[in-house]
Amino acid sequence: MSVPDYARASPAGDHTGAFVADVVAAVSHPAEMLNQRLQFGPASGTRPPQRRVPHTALLPADLDRFRAWFPRWQNARVPNQRLAPRDLRSQVRFAVDPNGEQFTLLEAVEQSPTLPPWISAIAADLDVAWAQLAGMSVQYRALLSDIEEALRLLVPRGWAVFNMDSSQVRQAVALVAEGRGEEADELLADQWEKDTYRTKRVCDRVGSMGAFEPDYGAMFVRRAALLRKAKEHHDHGRYDASVLILQAQMEGLTTDVTANRKFFSRRADVGANVVDTGQLVSIESSLAALQVLYTEGGIETQSTGSLSRHGAAHGRELAYDTRLNSAKTWSVLDALVEWAMPLARQEAERRRADRQAASAGSEDTDEEGRRLDDREFTETKAMLRVLQTSAMGWWRQRGYFRDDLIGGVYATKDFEKRGLSTDHDTRSQVSPDGQQTWFWRKTISGCVLGVGLAAKNRGFLEWLYSGAEPPTAGPLDAPDVWGQVFDTPPDWQV
Repeated sequence: MSVPDYARASPAGDHTGAFVADVVAAVSHPAEMLNQRLQFGPASGTRPPQRRVPHTALLPADLDRFRAWFPRWQNARVPNQRLAPRDLRSQVRFAVDPNGEQFTLLEAVEQSPTLPPWISAIAADLDVAWAQLAGMSVQYRALLSDIEEALRLLVPRGWAVFNMDSSQVRQAVALVAEGRGEEADELLADQWEKDTYRTKRVCDRVGSMGAFEPDYGAMFVRRAALLRKAKEHHDHGRYDASVLILQAQMEGLTTDVTANRKFFSRRADVGANVVDTGQLVSIESSLAALQVLYTEGGIETQSTGSLSRHGAAHGRELAYDTRLNSAKTWSVLDALVEWAMPLARQEAERRRADRQAASAGSEDTDEEGRRLDDREFTETKAMLRVLQTSAMGWWRQRGYFRDDLIGGVYATKDFEKRGLSTDHDTRSQVSPDGQQTWFWRKTISGCVLGVGLAAKNRGFLEWLYSGAEPPTAGPLDAPDVWGQVFDTPPDWQV
């Protein structure tokens, strides 16, 4: 059972208690346990179970139930079999469970709250996981109903409902249902006050986008600086400034990740398609619906407090400068950033590939002394940092550096996971007394990158290396090779 991305990885900031993530993650854990024990293979695979069911242990009715249920499970596990839906309930379910496997399993659990014989015959020790799923089934379906109601009632009021506190969102939904919409708005606006982490998280996430591609990443760093000014304005009640800055950066952010498409446009040839059916924040009834709401145009000069970007930017809405409008705009920016982050990664990777192809084989450096041909630098540095951190951890346990991290602790798959080839040829060495260790790798560009460690007073000294040849000895024994402790060579600088 695969875990949706929004439940598997938390962005910067604490997501504990965030709307949706907690319960979905809780359901996915026992489901994954069932996956592994039944040996149904990876979520994206279609192979049959590797363990044969001992038919003699099953009653005929059990066999019929297994034969009826197992093909549905397998079909649900084939990716991209389901078409993206249009109605609200189907949009939510598709985003939470794209292949339908979670619902297939929950249906089986609901039909038989205790472990069925046809499963116990395969793996009798799954009764705890099965019982966990049986207990969570009602909660899971209630959560999906909560999501639907939040989208139905809060999105038309200008709120992006995800990543806010679950209890507050539910309370706001109840207030709107009772006709107390203004109270609901005030409650949710409190989520974006300066004593919460949410506005800071948005700024931090924007500042990290495109980080491994310097020129592209620099744009987001500058954009994040402007958003921090919007945060300061919002925190001090200067909503006239915060709203305009936020709207401008929403437009610019969208443009940067969509080849110049715009967020605030309804024209098909100009506007950005912000629908991503695999993320709840960007299903059609969420971010795209908010895009339409905030793109309202053609209004007369008014003081209604509308959310129209056209009205605020062109002086037609004279009452845009409110706490509610600023908080609502922060919530939409938060959703927009979550939608944009994978697109920014793709664009950064494309730009890096183009730049590296153009500079392949070059011995030149830039004005900072960094090699232009930096192929495999990012991947190599990432893996060297992993080895460095692990080496320090093992030293704290044993009092000396291990000499078998490469091969003994980290297998080839760990290097491949970080973008290196099967024959990555990463090397390591430990000094005879076990108090120095160093790692290095020669990249495809010909440049050797390395990290060195030396234990000192229960702490560590660190060296970073860049050169044409591998280091000949450890950092304490060859200081002329390694340079100054805690120094950062140009090729290690971002």
